[in-house]
Amino acid sequence: MKEFLMFAAGAAIGGLLSWLITHRYYIKAGADQRAELDRLSADLRPRNTLENFERMLESSNWTKSVIDHTEVWIADADNTYQIEIGERTREFTERWTTVHPDPNSSAYPVYLKLNGATIKELTFIAMDGGRIFVPMAGVRQAGANEVEYFWNLNSLEVKVCRIIGAYYLYENLEGVATRSKVAIVA
Repeated sequence: MKEFLMFAAGAAIGGLLSWLITHRYYIKAGADQRAELDRLSADLRPRNTLENFERMLESSNWTKSVIDHTEVWIADADNTYQIEIGERTREFTERWTTVHPDPNSSAYPVYLKLNGATIKELTFIAMDGGRIFVPMAGVRQAGANEVEYFWNLNSLEVKVCRIIGAYYLYENLEGVATRSKVAIVA
C-alpha cells in the first residue's frame, strides 16, 4: 500500500508539474502570437499619410532621377515615395536671400508624392544663381520693428532639405544659415 501511495503521489506531482509547465508555455505563446499579429497588422495598414512620408524621409536613402526633364528623388526603401521639384514659379526676395554674390533668387514648388499623388507642397528657394537650394525660412517677431528668419530643424521642410538641398560652398543648411543670418531652432 505504501508503494501505491508513493506512486499515486508521484503521478499527481508529475501531472501537476507537467500541467504548470504546459500552461506557462500556452500563456507565453498567446502573448507572442498577439505581438506577431499586431506587427503584421501594422504592416498591412495603409501608408498614405504625411506622417508615414516623414518617417520615410528619416529612415530611407533617396536616389535622384530625372524623369521627363523633372528632378525626382525616389526612396530606395519604397519607390512609391517621391519628392519632385517643380518649375520656377516666381522671383523671391527677402533680406536673407540677398547676401550671396548673386542676389537674385527664385521660388520653386517641391511636391511630396505618394503613389503618384501629391500629398504636400512645400516652397523652396534657389539662391546665388541656383547654387543654393533651401526651404523658405520662417519669420517671427524679434523686436518692435524687427523680424527674425529661422529654420526649424525638426520641420518637414528641413527633413526634405536634408535630401534634396544644395548648399554650394557652405556644406550644409547650417552653413547657409550662418551666411544668410537665418536662425536655427530645434
